[in-house]
Amino acid sequence: MVKYAIIALEGNHDQALVGKLLKVLGFKSFEGKESKLDPFWKKFIPPYPKKGNLYARLNMPSILFNESLSVAIYVGEGSNLAENLDDILSINPEYYTDLIALGIIADADKENPEKVVVEYHQILLNYFSNFPHKPGIVDKNIPRTGIYVLPNNISQGVLDTLLCECGEIAYPKYMARAKLYLNEFYEEEKISKPLKWKPFDDKKALIATVVSVLKPGKTNTVSINDNDWISHRTIEEVESLKQLQTFLMELLDLTETND
Repeated sequence: MVKYAIIALEGNHDQALVGKLLKVLGFKSFEGKESKLDPFWKKFIPPYPKKGNLYARLNMPSILFNESLSVAIYVGEGSNLAENLDDILSINPEYYTDLIALGIIADADKENPEKVVVEYHQILLNYFSNFPHKPGIVDKNIPRTGIYVLPNNISQGVLDTLLCECGEIAYPKYMARAKLYLNEFYEEEKISKPLKWKPFDDKKALIATVVSVLKPGKTNTVSINDNDWISHRTIEEVESLKQLQTFLMELLDLTETND
């Protein structure tokens, strides 16, 4: 009998990261053919147009599966993730009563990771009475629940903070050359028009520069899926990435499998 889990996160790059980690653990991707979609996930199929906006992105989750578990990786539109997830759960009770796990992955950005947890904890307690109030912890009651705050549940930062660590292992020469290029921009220039970089934009620019070499004309999402940012090697050598994989394995009650 197939069991079901939801992992909810802020953006498409996060979705690609978690999807790649699950593939390393032996999961396969649902390729999008509606006739082959597990009926359990049909209520996730978004209506079109979304709220009357013809250009709004449709937020159908990516779905990965193995023989016994189907996992929906839901993208909740950045800072609107908690609110959007609340909307879904409030009208689809099977998405909390019939799950074996629900996990959240969010960026710390400039906040203390424990502060990031607060909003999610307040909302998700309405559906999961044991939802943890600390980052990185998995409550092992059924359904299992937990929240992981990137990059490592302790530090400020974003997904790209973690990807930079991975890049130093997977692509050290390209990372070094990209840094040399970006160092041509003066600090005053970065915070002035037209650039006006925000916190952690230096990390995002570094990853985007290497991605443009690895996959010219493609997005970070494509590169995370296709290149070696996430691999057995980076999982082994980047502590923050290993920590995230361990969180997912505990959340989904998995044992490690080589692909």
